[in-house]
Amino acid sequence: MVNSFVLFMLHRGFYGVDLHNVVSIEKVIDTSSYPNMPEYMLGIVTIRGKIIPVVDVSKLLYNESTQIDESTRYILVETNGVTIALMVEKTNEIIDIEENQLNPVNFLGQDEGTYIKGVALQENRIITIIEISELVSSMHGIDLIKDHTAELTLQN
Repeated sequence: MVNSFVLFMLHRGFYGVDLHNVVSIEKVIDTSSYPNMPEYMLGIVTIRGKIIPVVDVSKLLYNESTQIDESTRYILVETNGVTIALMVEKTNEIIDIEENQLNPVNFLGQDEGTYIKGVALQENRIITIIEISELVSSMHGIDLIKDHTAELTLQN
């Protein structure tokens, strides 16, 4: 079985998220700060009338902030009833990966194994596939963020 993934760059590596979870890819716009958010949560943005929390994926995974430039993008993903903007260094490609090309990552022995679906080698690139529902579920305070953004969207 072939699955399609949106490929993005982060911390000099290649990552992919399932195309089925991707709503859109957007240029970075200014965020509005929101109190008491985790450090990786940059704030909130309004895109097409919807209030969406922004996650700096580099901060979440590597504890290093993404340097914003012309190629920085938001990948809007939807899972578990919440839409989140994942801020990444660069994204401009959709790739297809056969299920049998995906190698498990249980050799890493790290907590990340819960949201890393596997790794694949394609065109001399090692691509780490992120299970977006697991990543979102692992975020501290996601339920509060989900409730607050839904409430703010209703108020508009």
